[in-house]
Formats: sequence, structure tokens, C-alpha cells
Amino acid sequence: MCKVSVIVPIYNTEEFLPRCLNSLISQTLKDIEIICINDGSTDNSLSVLKDFAQKDSRIRIINQENAKQGTARNKGIKSATGEFITFVDSDDWVDKNYLEKLYNVAVKNSVNLAVASTTRDYPHRVKPHIIFDKEEIVTGANNIVKALKNHLEPHGKLYRFENIKNLFYPQEVFYEDAPYVLQAIINEKSMITVPDAHYHYFSNEHSTIKQNSGIKNENDKIEMNLLLLKIAKVNNIDLGDFPVLKERHFLRTVKHYLDHKDYYLFGIKIRTKRIRFNSEKTFVVFNTSYFGDVLLCDSLIQNIKHAFPDSRIIFVVNKGFQDVAKYSDRVDEVVVFDTKDRHKGFLGLLRFIKDFKYKDVFASIITYNNARNYLAAKLIKSRFIKMGTLDKSVIQCQIKHNRLLRDLTNRNIKNFPIKYNVPQEVENPVKEPKYIALCTTSKKLEKDMPLNTAVELINKINQNTDYKVVLVGNGDAASNYAKNLKSKGCDFIDLINQTTIVQLAKILKDSKCLISIDTGTMHLGYAVGAPVVCVFYIKEMIPFWAPDENLYKVKVLSAPDTDEIFKEATTLCGK
Repeated sequence: MCKVSVIVPIYNTEEFLPRCLNSLISQTLKDIEIICINDGSTDNSLSVLKDFAQKDSRIRIINQENAKQGTARNKGIKSATGEFITFVDSDDWVDKNYLEKLYNVAVKNSVNLAVASTTRDYPHRVKPHIIFDKEEIVTGANNIVKALKNHLEPHGKLYRFENIKNLFYPQEVFYEDAPYVLQAIINEKSMITVPDAHYHYFSNEHSTIKQNSGIKNENDKIEMNLLLLKIAKVNNIDLGDFPVLKERHFLRTVKHYLDHKDYYLFGIKIRTKRIRFNSEKTFVVFNTSYFGDVLLCDSLIQNIKHAFPDSRIIFVVNKGFQDVAKYSDRVDEVVVFDTKDRHKGFLGLLRFIKDFKYKDVFASIITYNNARNYLAAKLIKSRFIKMGTLDKSVIQCQIKHNRLLRDLTNRNIKNFPIKYNVPQEVENPVKEPKYIALCTTSKKLEKDMPLNTAVELINKINQNTDYKVVLVGNGDAASNYAKNLKSKGCDFIDLINQTTIVQLAKILKDSKCLISIDTGTMHLGYAVGAPVVCVFYIKEMIPFWAPDENLYKVKVLSAPDTDEIFKEATTLCGK
């Protein structure tokens, strides 16, 4: 164990990093460790770190993919071994005796938190931020917060590690500092102010948070401020009149509080309006496309819930696919856009808007370029509208949908596996205990499985396994295909045009394996957890429509012969 662990998160600060590290390795307190977390820097920051680590063995380097400062600091906390810990940003620096003064004063007075004076250093001037001129012991979280004048920044403070070793920063967001510091103050319980010890906060115009301004940062700030207020309320801490959000305009400012808004003109408050702050965000996802594509929106919906846990998601789909959307993993409500009847044409669009009960929504996400859906999003007064394109590029459809959320959040967008929750009360019309589901037709003839391949495959399954074949599909083409198979003497259970979407999901879930050329059916198969052999006869479709073999129990085949399909299907059946 050392006396102090110094945690330094680093992202693209090669210009300022030497100044920071020089101020740390030259500290008069020698028994320290300097934990540097390189947060996926793309400049020469890592080279600078390595050069300093060669000169000073107290420097430890941890590398991670870019995951923002909270994640970097958490890795530092998990690696720390010090009696105390402190945080220093990589573009800041501290006085030469900074750590020694804070440590000695904390130990001498048996307090858990030592706080230094802080200055804001600009390129051509220095501005005092919070200055202490005497040692003063303060106890109790409420009194500590008042003594700090609500300055809840992590820097400029030395924390007794034992009390906060299991306390971690919120991750994947900016403005994560204040909730962490408030909870640390609650845990530490006692504080001492230390005069003549200074932390120099450098106002870097190229810092990550200033380069990533806009709605993403505003959302993070609101989320973290709400978390801060929640922590304060639970622990009976008075933060005073604390705004959740400040809107700055050219001549006026609006401050949003939990229960009211204050309006300022030229810095003078002109009125107060009593209105509760609405932290719930309503998202409307429009996908009035096909069966399989509606399923692929589930990953996008999970990302919305991941980025905005308190959000409400309204899923707008074509009438025929409401049962696809209804049992998606995180949807709050499904709304039908009935383009063939009630909502047909322009008058039908106006009728849809009249029926739609959600207005002034936070965001509408339209998965494909669709003028009708865009106009609907405008008419329901969406604050933000994000619309995809019809371009079938090499990006997976599922990933392309997910990326529509990127402009609204700083959280990492993840490729969540899609899920479809089959209702427990749904009965399986197939009474066979062991069967393989087979889908051989789609909307386009060129995608279909050649008839001879299907004949050979069914016969091979019947002759070499104890599985029955259940043929699934929909439409006249599928019905004619089944007739042709029967004329060839094939033995199978024919469920063409005999199942609802929910029944089909139950059949696929209970199957030992699904073999499908239809993308919608294959998506439904792996969404319910079935092993799936995904057969493509048009190679160009694979990058866009094929599932990720790392996410699901699937095998993707390009124009395979019968033996290849049989081999992969029986292999998946055995897993």
C-alpha cells in the first residue's frame, strides 16, 4: 500500500500531458502511485505516457477503448492501492507540495476528505475558483456541501480510499462528476480545508466535453443533474435552488427546476412559471416496412432504453405486423398505421395524427426515408427527427437502425441481440416432439430454395434423422411450392398459410432448428432463440440482411448444396 493513488484519465491531450505528469512525478510526497488510463487516445498521448513511465516506475499505464472519463476513472479506482486517492485531469496540474500538504493535514486531523484551493487557468489569465485561507474541519454532508459552495468537482480533493473503494462513476456519459462527488462526501463524513495547496484547472477549449456540445451533452447534463438531486433528496442534503437545465439564448436565459422555470432577460429575472420538469422522454419509432425489418428494430429500441432508461417508446408499424412489434423486448406501446384503410392517403394521415395521443415528443426515429412518416413526425411536433435511407449499403440493417440514435446520446451504441417474447398462453400447433422447421420461399422467386434442393433435403432429413420436417411460409407462392413438393413424394407437415405470426414464433421457438431462405422468418427464428441455418441464394444480400454469427446461434450459408445445409442443420440441432 502507498500513501496516495493519483488517477489520471487521458484522452488526446499530448500537448498538455507532460505538464501534468511533471507536476506529479516532482511531488514532495514520494510514496505515491500514478495510475494513467489511456482512454483510446488517437494522438501521441500514449507515446508521452510510455516515455514518462520509463523515467518513473510509479507510473502505471492502463489502456482501454474510448469509453469516456467515468469508465477510465473507474478502472483507476479498481487498480488503486493507496491509503488515499485523488483525481487529476490530464490537461491540469498541481503545486509541487500539493499531495504532501493534503495528506499530512488529513492524517494529522483524522479526517477523511482534504480539499485544496482551485484556480481556473486560462491561456492569458488566472481566475480563483474556490479559495481557502485557513484550515477548517467540517463534519456532516450538508455542512460539507455548504462549505464547498456546491462546487462538486472531483479534482482538488484527497479522499480516504477505504470509505469509497466501492463507489464508482456513472459510465458512458459526460457531467458524471457531481453525483459521484456528492456520494463520496456522504461516505467520507468529514472534511478539512487546506490553505496554500492549489489545483490548477486548465480551461481547454479543445477538451472532449467542449468538442462534443449539443443535444447529446444536454441530455447527459439533465440525466446527471436529476441523479444528483435524487441522491441529495434521499440523504436529506440541501443543494439550494438547483437548476436541472439552463437554456442560454442571445439575450435571455431559462433555468429549469424540478417544479418551475425562471426566465431572465439581460441577466435579470423577469418571471417565474410553475411547471414540473418532465424528465421522461418519449420516442416514436416508425417502421412501416416489412415483417423482418420490424423485428430488426428491437436492437434500436433496446439502445434507446439503454441510453434513456426512463423513456417511453411508441412503435408505429403497419397493421399486419402489430403482433411483431407488440412482443418486442422493450416496447411500451404499439400504434398501427393502417395505410390500406383508416389511414389511407393524406386525409388518412390527418386522421392518424388526430388519433395519435402523444404530442410534443422528444424524438421520432424513422428507419427508412419515408415522406409520409416524416410529415407525421413533424405534425406530432417531434423535437428531433432522425431518418434513415433506402440505401442498401454493406452495413447490417440492424446496425444501420441503431446508428440513427447516435446524434442524441453520448452512450455507446451497442448491437443488442433482437428478442421476441412469445406469450406463454400460445399453443404450438405442431404435436411432434422433435422437428426441423423449413421455410423455402420468400417474396421474390430468385431468393427461393431450388425445388430439387428442398426435395433432397426433406428426404435426407427423413431418412437419416428422427426429426420431422415442418414447412412454414405464407402466400400463394409458398402454397404452390408445397404442392410441388408433395407431387415429388415428400413427407412433411404442411403449415403453409395456417399460422399467425405469434403461432409461427412458438413453432420456431420449439423447433430443434430452423432452415430459412426468408429473412423475416430467419430473424423471427433467432429472435426467439432457435438455432437457424440462414440460406442466401443472392450473395449481395448477406452483408445487409444476414445476422451476426457472434450474437446468435446461427450459420450463414451462401448458395449451398443439399449436403451443406443438412450438415449445418444437424450440427445446430445437436448444440
